[in-house]
Amino acid sequence: MVLGRYLAVVLQFAGEHKRPRELAGLVELARAVLSGDGTALIAFLHTARKCLAAHDAPPGLWNHHDEALAAVVDLVAEGAPLRPCDAGIRAALVATFHATRAAPQEFRAP
Repeated sequence: MVLGRYLAVVLQFAGEHKRPRELAGLVELARAVLSGDGTALIAFLHTARKCLAAHDAPPGLWNHHDEALAAVVDLVAEGAPLRPCDAGIRAALVATFHATRAAPQEFRAP
């Protein structure tokens, strides 16, 4: 699932920039998303976009941001509940997040 992978790579990217406050905010939002709060996903996308812009993220990470944003828009347009997040969506998101965190990342800071 695009969203779980996106959470993981953004946290990894933000962690490479050694800005503890920025990373802490993203981690807090990611935890809320992984616990099933779909509205936190929207806040994560917004905060991540600002982080990616501030740190000149590579094009591949921007492409992934666009995919995650499109996935959220599609979910909302299809009527998926955000609070609490649909159980099936949450399970896929959590599984993909953990699998991505365990794998080497292709998105590195420039």
